[in-house]
Amino acid sequence: MFAATSADAATVFDTTSSSTATWQPFGRPDTSTYGQTFTAPTDNVLNSFSLFLTPTGGVDFKAFLYQWDGTKATGTSLFSSDILNSNNGPEFSFNTGGISLLSGAQYVAFLTTAGVAGGGGTTTMPTDGYQDTLAGGSFVYYNAGDNFAALTSNNWDKSGGGDDVFFKASFASSVAAVPEPGTWAMMLVGFGFIGGAMRSAKRRQKVTVAFA
Repeated sequence: MFAATSADAATVFDTTSSSTATWQPFGRPDTSTYGQTFTAPTDNVLNSFSLFLTPTGGVDFKAFLYQWDGTKATGTSLFSSDILNSNNGPEFSFNTGGISLLSGAQYVAFLTTAGVAGGGGTTTMPTDGYQDTLAGGSFVYYNAGDNFAALTSNNWDKSGGGDDVFFKASFASSVAAVPEPGTWAMMLVGFGFIGGAMRSAKRRQKVTVAFA
């Protein structure tokens, strides 16, 4: 699902559904990296994102955000989480603090056990029922084992397709707020009052200008 609200220029991605289908297995020593690619919208400040795991298996993992070049993660990490455990699922939400992305560029949010010291085991990741819910993105995975560096140096085993996993993302506009025309008019009137008070000693009117 794609939703946009004009009141605060927010854009929301949400591929969750009533589907009970899953991709599996995720974890050590099996497929160590599951993720979702997406295309950054016009509202390009990513405030938060969520990925989901079935709360079983005791899998220790971390979440990351990278740019996506069509076959693999690329560049440096834009976001990384602390170590989490799949038993605390199903939804794992991450507050990014507001990351400015490039509108129209592709990114990948993923969970991985690669490079994470912790318990083994496997679990599953809910999918939208193999529907192409999110335009400009898809479920991706890579059998990286414990080699985290391979995620940015090798092509992933699945780098596209017409299906998505459960994924949420919340975006905001990067355009700084500016006073509306009515606000400017009120400010000019206020300045006019100040000028008048300064020119006339007879009128001792106290004027306060407040900036919201």
